Amino acid sequence: MTRLLFLLFAFALSAAQCEADIDPELSKLDGKWKLFKIGIGYPLQNGPTELVPTETETLEIDTKAATLIRTVNGVVTESTKIEIGKQPKSSSNPRLALIFLESKTYSFLSIDEQKGEISLYQKSFLDAEIADGNTFFYKKQ
Repeated sequence: MTRLLFLLFAFALSAAQCEADIDPELSKLDGKWKLFKIGIGYPLQNGPTELVPTETETLEIDTKAATLIRTVNGVVTESTKIEIGKQPKSSSNPRLALIFLESKTYSFLSIDEQKGEISLYQKSFLDAEIADGNTFFYKKQ
């Protein structure tokens, strides 16, 4: 009986430790996000600097499972494991990024907790950097 209680205690402790290992920045992303604006990285002269999306895009982020599911017009277009880190690693000034593990890409990440918004910069391959890309703005649902 004592052995069983010890095993149950060890299991509960290890489960609690797993939840504590979730990156605090990543935990801010948990939930469903809807694309509401696209910032143009390099707009044409006299052209728009922002666009309203023509398609319905959502991100479902499960921080405990460290997964992201991207849905466009009701169709899953991406399902991947994710993590938070600094990119590009070779840069003298790496920035906070959401890393998409299956595609070995990342997007610079900004989190505005007060507005309930995140922004993801155009995807780039790990340790590479895009100079002019679009920024995609999502609102928490």
